[in-house]
This record gives sequence, C-alpha cells and structure tokens, in this order.
Amino acid sequence: MKQKIFTKSPVSGIILLKIVCIIYKVKGDGKMIITIGRQFCSGGSEIGRKLSERLGIPYYDKNLYEYAAKQRGFSTKYVKEIEETPTGSFLYSLAMFPYVDFGADNMIPSGIAIAADQTNYILEKAKEGPCIFVGRCADSILSDRKDVLNVFIYADSKTRIERAKERYGLSEKEAAKSIQQTDKYRASYYNMNSNKKWGMKESYHIMLDSGMLGIDGVVDILEKIYREKNRIKKAGF
Repeated sequence: MKQKIFTKSPVSGIILLKIVCIIYKVKGDGKMIITIGRQFCSGGSEIGRKLSERLGIPYYDKNLYEYAAKQRGFSTKYVKEIEETPTGSFLYSLAMFPYVDFGADNMIPSGIAIAADQTNYILEKAKEGPCIFVGRCADSILSDRKDVLNVFIYADSKTRIERAKERYGLSEKEAAKSIQQTDKYRASYYNMNSNKKWGMKESYHIMLDSGMLGIDGVVDILEKIYREKNRIKKAGF
C-alpha cells in the first residue's frame, strides 16, 4: 500500500501543496531549525513553545534576553527596552544608549553589544541541533545555513486586540495603540539589523495567519513540515 504523506488534516489542499514545496526548498540533514517572526499579539511565542513541546526540541525566546542581560550585567527589562526602541540608524544607537567596555579601550554602545551577544548565542545553539528561535533576527543571523525554515506569524486586528486585552488587561484603545507601537519597533529593529524587510513575504519561507488557522492550527502545519522533512531524509530522498 502506498504511504500517504498527509493524513487527517484540517488544513486545505492549497496549504498542503505549499508545505510540500517548502519541504523541498529547505536543505540539510532532515531536521530543521525553525525561526519565527511575528506581529505583536499574533501568538508567535505561544506557537513556538507549543511546537517545541510537540517536537521535543529546544525553544529560545525570553531566554535570549536573559542571556544577553547576564553577559553584560544588565536587567532583562533593560535589554528588552533596547530591542523594542524604535531605532533608525547606528547614530541613534550611539546617542541613546550607554557604552560598555569590550576590552582594550574598545567602547561600543550597549545596544550593539547586546545584539552581538545574542547573535553569538543563536549561532552556538544552532550548532547543537534542531531548535526554535522566536524573533531576534534569527532568520537573518542563520541565513548562511540551508536547514532553516523561516516563518512569519500574523493575524487580523480584531484577533490581536482581543489577545492584548486578555493578556495585558488593556482597554481596546490601549491595545490597538500598543500593537501599532510594538509592530513599529519590531520592524525598525529587524530592518536595521537584517538585510531583509520585516513582515514582507520575500523575507520568509512561509507566512501563516493565526487568526484564521488558530494557534493549534499553525502548530499543526509547522509540525507537519518538520516531521515530513525528517521522513523524506530517512527514506533516502
């Protein structure tokens, strides 16, 4: 009996076709690294965590903040504030953030030092094997690797506002403002630290609507991609 690639899936045939195309685009030994970019309150972090639990592979999100903070003796809150500040240029970073000593009188802005620490951390963890990174320009940092699946999660405004209200106790007006500001900050950080554009289809292998598919629906799709890629490798294709 011929083995079916996909069974009992709630997703459409078009999505399944896209999954097959993506599987053959991503190279490597069958086990992938997954990077997740996301709009604010689209559920990207929750998707990363749930996918990590299903696949049994490490998940890096807030621990990237914690690592950078520990390396430089900063608070996690301070590191997060630097990453979510709308920077438009290297000169802005020079003006806004204090300097840290890298040794031998080599002083650089703390924002740049933090980005360098996180870059090194991402590269080291990627060497250890399959894992999931949420944010931090991981897709750009790992652009030289062929075994990386770059994902972007988005959702409609209503879904995101409701999520922000529920998670942070905001009013509808406050939620809408927070979403707009945070997306602007993320785009600015990504565009300044990457050679790609945040949220543009050309920057990712796949973009998934968590408002339409649901959190678990998105996790289902990404799990299928990962497991099918591994199955194809084991089958010798």
